Amino acid sequence: MLLQTLALILLSIAPSSDHRFGLTEAMPRIEGTIRIGSYNMLNFFDQVDDKSLQGDYDDFGDNPGPTSSERCEELAKIIRELDADVLALQEVESKEALEWFNKNYLPSMGYTYVVSEEVGYYRGIEQSLLSRFPVSEVKTWINADLTKVERVGGGWTDIPPGTDEITFQRSPLCVTVETPSGYALTIFSIHHKAGRNAWHREAEALQIMTYIEAMTEINPERNIAVIGDFNAQPWDRSVRIYLRNGMTDSLAFRAKNLKWDDTSPLRKTHTSNRLIDFIFLNTAAVGELVIDSGFVLGSSHPEYDWRNDAIPAGYASDHCAIAVDLVPSEGKGETIEAVAWPESAIETALKATPVEVLTPSATPSNPNSEPISPDGAPFIASKNSEVFHSAGCNNAARIIEKNKVGYSTFKDASGAGKRPAKCCKPTE
Repeated sequence: MLLQTLALILLSIAPSSDHRFGLTEAMPRIEGTIRIGSYNMLNFFDQVDDKSLQGDYDDFGDNPGPTSSERCEELAKIIRELDADVLALQEVESKEALEWFNKNYLPSMGYTYVVSEEVGYYRGIEQSLLSRFPVSEVKTWINADLTKVERVGGGWTDIPPGTDEITFQRSPLCVTVETPSGYALTIFSIHHKAGRNAWHREAEALQIMTYIEAMTEINPERNIAVIGDFNAQPWDRSVRIYLRNGMTDSLAFRAKNLKWDDTSPLRKTHTSNRLIDFIFLNTAAVGELVIDSGFVLGSSHPEYDWRNDAIPAGYASDHCAIAVDLVPSEGKGETIEAVAWPESAIETALKATPVEVLTPSATPSNPNSEPISPDGAPFIASKNSEVFHSAGCNNAARIIEKNKVGYSTFKDASGAGKRPAKCCKPTE
């Protein structure tokens, strides 16, 4: 019996054979903090037929159909392990569905407050939130007119000709939570438009920033977080809108774990090998952030054809969960220090991932890798830089000619001690 128990314990903590991104276990909770998290639940529909969802998007059809009991348990395992006090959720069918899930799969988690609001999406999924703290000021903007946002300067994605109406693909959900100590945080749970629609994401981000600016104009000390699935990476314009308007990427705000940057599997949040889920804090709230507390929590991600095949057993979501810790007292984040990710946890996660791990290093693995003339070379770098670019990258074109060098292969550039630039992500 003892051996069976030990075997079960080891099995429960062993990483999945299909682990790909993030850590395999959550970082421990820190006394005196609250944990804020986000998780896209990938088409979470309950097992009750919603008669308002018929045809191509029938919740009881096969696109995607009701969420199986097995996948409910996988989703719950991630949420229990994350142990967030406030959890923003995307792709949830309804408040009734979330209350059913909370009651049946998260009964001991203390999520007394359940919020899920219609956000205008034709497929019938909402923006949602689970909280251990009271909530207020629940709001959405389903029919907001995004044609009036100001696109100042250049570099914007062209809006398709003939586009007369622009609204949120899925309105953000705005909720204010308040801890027992009286600390209040306003959360925008967002899910930006997916696909090749950068112009739409840019409009959505600009509009959300107008709401935030209006709030902070009334109360400059208001603590605000923008959390969720941005469907864009750190260098994309729609993400930069938040950063250029004073928001801080809390998971990237680190003094430890620095070598695991945005190219690392430990930081990716989606099965497409992208980093597209974020927790942004405004200047008021960032003072409560415990630096280095952020992490990505991975799960089982077996490969499958999501367009044609059923979701495989053991699969929770195509996204990883993310979280950071805050001290619920104004400006007190620096009074608590988070530990670095344990080397054992890093080693376990990296051993489990099949994704190539790029570790930044200025030490050439092949010091005989000679640069070539940049003219016609597929990879370009500055001789004074540690990164290299694809030849067509705009940043490659900005390198001063006298410093510009070329490489004939990805291997040659890497062997010279340079790493792929995050702006263009050159590949072999």
